[in-house]
Amino acid sequence: MRGRNRIALSDCIDCFQDAIDNLHDSLNVLRSLTGKTFGSKIGDITTWVSGALTDQDTCLDGFDSVQNIRQVTLVQNLVTYVTYVTSNALALVSKLATTGPESLINLRW
Repeated sequence: MRGRNRIALSDCIDCFQDAIDNLHDSLNVLRSLTGKTFGSKIGDITTWVSGALTDQDTCLDGFDSVQNIRQVTLVQNLVTYVTYVTSNALALVSKLATTGPESLINLRW
C-alpha cells in the first residue's frame, strides 16, 4: 500500500485505537456497575460504545477516495464486521439502560 491508501490505513488504525479505548472503558465500568452507580454510569457506557461506532465509521470514510484494491477491500470488510458487532453491543447496553439496575441482579461478568 502506498500514497492515499497508506494514509487511510494509518488514520484507520488511529480510529480503531480510540474505539478500543472506548470499549475497554465501557467494559471496565460494566464490570463494576452496581445498583447505586447504575444511574450515573450507564450514560457514560452508552456514550463510549457510541463513540467506538463513530470511530469505526470514520475509519471507513477514509477509504472512500482510495483505489479499490484487494487490501482495502479486506480492511473495509473487517471494519464492517466489527461495526456490526459493536452495534449489537450498543443495542445490549441500550436494553440494559431501559431495564434499570434491577437487571444487574443475575448478571455475571
